[in-house]
Amino acid sequence: MPSPLPFLHHINRRLTPYFHPRLLIGQIGFVVRVFCFGHFLFEYGLYLGSPTGPSMLPTLAVLGDYTWTSCRYRHGRGIVVGDLVLFKHPYVVGVEAIKRVVGMPGDFVMRDVHEGGSQIMLQVPEGHCWVLGDNLTESRDSRIYGPIPLGLVRGKVFAKNTSLLGFEKLKNNLERSAAAS
Repeated sequence: MPSPLPFLHHINRRLTPYFHPRLLIGQIGFVVRVFCFGHFLFEYGLYLGSPTGPSMLPTLAVLGDYTWTSCRYRHGRGIVVGDLVLFKHPYVVGVEAIKRVVGMPGDFVMRDVHEGGSQIMLQVPEGHCWVLGDNLTESRDSRIYGPIPLGLVRGKVFAKNTSLLGFEKLKNNLERSAAAS
C-alpha cells in the first residue's frame, strides 16, 4: 500500500542532516559559548545603559542619553571621589542607579537634616561609599538610604553618547577642586 503522503518521505530525508545528534550538540555548544561570551562582556567588560530620571541633571539628560560603564571598577576597585558609578539600588531589587561618589571609606561627609536645617558629619564606614546626584533637589541618594556597599557597584561611568556615532567623555568634576585645596 503506497503512503498517503509520499512527499513527507522526501522532506524527512532533507531535514535529517540538520537533526543529526553531533550537529545538534555542536549547535547547542555554539549557543552556550555565545551566551557565556555575552555574559562575560556585559558583567566584566563594558556595559551600555540608558538611565532615566532628573537626579543627574545637567550631566545626564532625563531621557535619551546612553552611558558607557567600565566594569573593571566592579566592587569599587579604583573608584575615587568625583567618579560617576553605576550601582545596584540598595533597596529596590532589579533597579540600577548612577550617582557621583563624594565619600570613600574613612572619609567624613556632611549629611543635611531636612527638618531642622542643620547638618550632621558622618564617617563613611569601611566597604562603603557615599553617593549624591548632581541635581540635589531631585535626587534620592545616600542622604536618604545612607552609604552604599562597594559590593553593589557595577562599574565606573566614563562616557555618554552624544549622537549616533559620537560620545562624550564624562569628567571627574571633583578631582580638580580636591587637588586645589
